[in-house]
Amino acid sequence: MAGMPAHGHGQEATPFYMGVDVEPNTYTYKLVALIYTEAFKRLGIPFQLSTYSLARRAALASEGAIDGEVSRIYAYADAHPDLVRVEEPVLDFSFALFSADPNLRLQRLEDLATSHYIVEYRRGILMCENTLAKYIPAERLSNVTGTEQGVKKLIAGRTDLYCDIETYVPEALRAPEFKGVTTVRKALRFASVPTYPYLAKKHAALAPRLAATLRQMRAEGLFGEYPLQAEREMGWRQ
Repeated sequence: MAGMPAHGHGQEATPFYMGVDVEPNTYTYKLVALIYTEAFKRLGIPFQLSTYSLARRAALASEGAIDGEVSRIYAYADAHPDLVRVEEPVLDFSFALFSADPNLRLQRLEDLATSHYIVEYRRGILMCENTLAKYIPAERLSNVTGTEQGVKKLIAGRTDLYCDIETYVPEALRAPEFKGVTTVRKALRFASVPTYPYLAKKHAALAPRLAATLRQMRAEGLFGEYPLQAEREMGWRQ
């Protein structure tokens, strides 16, 4: 994205850039925008969401080229000591495996170890990557950049299972290019975890302030209102 942030003296009007991995016309983007726009408004800081792939987002945040990432799991901090976790969860994410094979049945993750399935996950989703690597050999495990690509490969029969954040696949299937597709289904949900904002280390002093703001918003019931508002913006409800 052009115009990378350069927070410093005399540049208070420069937006605080948080990286997200979805496009503006998606439910998740709208939900995240509602939450963070209000939080940073309360903090008196101009705010901007910027869309990148997960891997690119992680690299930019680590370099300090963007100011933070909107949501990552708690353990993300272990592999990214150059980032500061905001100690208040912002979104709960469930992770699931999807299939387009009507005959494929999966009762538990351990069943993968004795299967011959070709499995894929979205690059940067560490929960999928780390979990699947326990059961699937490297020659049958691969990754893709985006959810749409993963879904297309399922439909084409090039993969047996695709792993992603659970809400992303049904949302991708709403796109016109997938109109009439009914074969893709959830095969197994295997985890549900809270996710947290992460900030570049140069913004460490902001982390407790942002945590307190998010906590207050939650107490006011906004975290219950915003999903409904995002659904209305998507045209999913009246």
